[in-house]
Parts: sequence; structure tokens; C-alpha cells
Amino acid sequence: MRVLELLSSAWWTGPAEPMASVARELRARGHHVEVAVDALREGNLREALRARGFPPREDLALSTKAGPLAYLRDVRHLAAAARDLDVLHANFSHDHTLALLALRRRGAHRVVRTIHSSRSLRTNPLQRLVHRATDGLIAVCEAHARALVERFGVPEERVLATRGAVDADAFRPDGPDLRAGLGIEPGAPVAGIVSRIKPGRRHEDLVDAFRLVADRLPEARLVIVGRGEGEEAIRVRVAHRGLQRQVVFAGYRTGPELAAAYRTFDANVLLAEGNDGTCRALLEGMAAGRPGVAYRFGAPAEAIVDGTTGLLAAEGDVPALGAALIELLGAPARARALGAAARERMAALFTEAARGEAAERFLAQVLALPPARGAD
Repeated sequence: MRVLELLSSAWWTGPAEPMASVARELRARGHHVEVAVDALREGNLREALRARGFPPREDLALSTKAGPLAYLRDVRHLAAAARDLDVLHANFSHDHTLALLALRRRGAHRVVRTIHSSRSLRTNPLQRLVHRATDGLIAVCEAHARALVERFGVPEERVLATRGAVDADAFRPDGPDLRAGLGIEPGAPVAGIVSRIKPGRRHEDLVDAFRLVADRLPEARLVIVGRGEGEEAIRVRVAHRGLQRQVVFAGYRTGPELAAAYRTFDANVLLAEGNDGTCRALLEGMAAGRPGVAYRFGAPAEAIVDGTTGLLAAEGDVPALGAALIELLGAPARARALGAAARERMAALFTEAARGEAAERFLAQVLALPPARGAD
């Protein structure tokens, strides 16, 4: 197969990592894969892709900031490029729209879109038209795949439910942690979250729940890893809840420091999805042998086996979230057992190779189907 991956972003964040992973896996299976990303805005994505052996194409602007004339040029260039391609694989709404417009001039190629976030599952007439005109749709969990079929009327054979994936070797349970550097006692029970700090990520729920934890386990600590425009508001909430001693802001961490952050936790919390609906931070914690604590929605509800690899609470149920944290932080042996089971589950099901193989099978399936209804 000849595949062009499209991502109208300039930053190595959200869907960029899974897109690059799928591209690498397809190439390893003998397929020809190219990538195109936002060429106008300054960011770190183009260099990150070059370092991974995928120099982005230079003939596409692929930017939401480019303007109508550039959009039309991109459509023409995609239509021309598609003559030598089998699949245009879109990853954001902007590149999805451009690919569908180019498809009007199609040769034999197909348009496939990976839905990385539940935001693209909001029902409206335009979204329904776009999804039904697409030859194949890849969802990051079963819940999102069901939504594509039930809400938008996409035929089941055109939908793939896949799983997130992380490199288990990059997030091993053994190795250094951040406790000493953060001033946390070696034996103190620690809950942690890795997430951009912004409205919608539900850090406020976690702070409120941790007030309940501190009342029962005063030696417990909460580590917040990340940065963002909502940090000051969360710091204010921490002060209002009287948790200045218990809550530690660890800043933005990457690479080995990120792996060390997960090893600092006894429980890894995730309460909302970002741009990557696989909720990769939860999977990274599982790889590090840490049990997950999450609200019951989307990918986390499918990744965590409640009571076996972590604990789930109903969305927005702060008392239940606090109880789950108390249950794990107050029973270190149980937390370790659930963490070990979490790593086993992650290593068995949430691998890059498995995701790449699923994508390869699905793309071949889509190519064997006639074009989607309404696409021509």
C-alpha cells in the first residue's frame, strides 16, 4: 500500500505520536508511507518526524491558519498526489476536509480518518455528512466506534475500533523516581496525574477528592505533573482546600523524567481525555506498573479492569474518586498487585505492533470495499 499520513498540526502532541507510530509500523510491514503536517506554523513536529525517518512533504501548507487560497492549493496538490497513492489518512478535521475535497477528483485512492478525540463525535448535519462520505474511520476505543455507527449511521465494515499503545520499555517499573527531588518521604503514599492543566481536564475534581484523602491519610501526597493555562486556578483551589502541604506541582516532564514521574506514584489518575482519546498517560502509567484511577468513560473504561488493574468511578463523582484513592493509597500491597496486573494487561493488548497490524488489516479492507456512499 501507498499511504499519505496527514496531520494539520505543528507540534509533537496529542495525535502526533500515534500517527507517527502507525506510520512506522506500516513502513516496517513493507508499505510506502509519507507524512504531511502544518508547514506554516513554527513547532517541533517537523523536526521530530525527520528524526524518526519521515521528512514531511513540502508541497502542502496543511495549516488551519493558511487561508482559503492555500486550502484550495492543498486540495489540488492532494488530488494530484493521490494518483500515486492508495490511502489518504487524515488525523484532524482540517486535513480530513481537504482530503475529502481532493477525493472528488479521485483516482483509485480512499480517504480514511482516525478520530482521536470525542469532540469529532458531536452530532450535527455536517459531521454526519463528512463521516458518511469517508471510506474508513478508525476509532481509538470501542465506545467511539459504537458512536460512529449508532449516531452517524456509518456502516460497521467501515469502522475500526483500535486501542492506544505505548512503548513498554520506555516506562518500566524499575528505575529512579522523583520523590527526593520533590521533597516526598520514601514511604509516603502518592497519587499523581500527568496532564495539561487546563479547563476540562478535571484537576479541580482531583483536588476536591484529595481533601477527602488527606482527612483519612494525612501523610499522602498528590503530585501534579504538567503545565497549562489553568495552573493558577488549581493552585488557588489547593490553597482553599488547605492542601498546600499535600499537593506538589512537578512541572512539565518528558523522556526519562516522565518515566520517573510515573514511578513516583502509587496510583495514576486520569479524569478526562485531551487531544489523544486513547488517554496515553493512563497507558504509560500501566506500563510503569501503576494502577489507574479514572472516571468511567471512553478509553479508560476499556483499559482498566475495575478492581483488577485499577479502579473506576462514575464521571463527576468526587466522593467515589476520593474513596478509590483512599482504597489504593491505604493498601500499598494491593496497589502493587493491581499495578503488576496493569502492566501485564498493557503489554498484552496495548502495543504499537498490535495497533499497526490492526491498521494494516483495516486499510486493506477499506481498499477492497467500493467508495463510500456519497463520496463521488
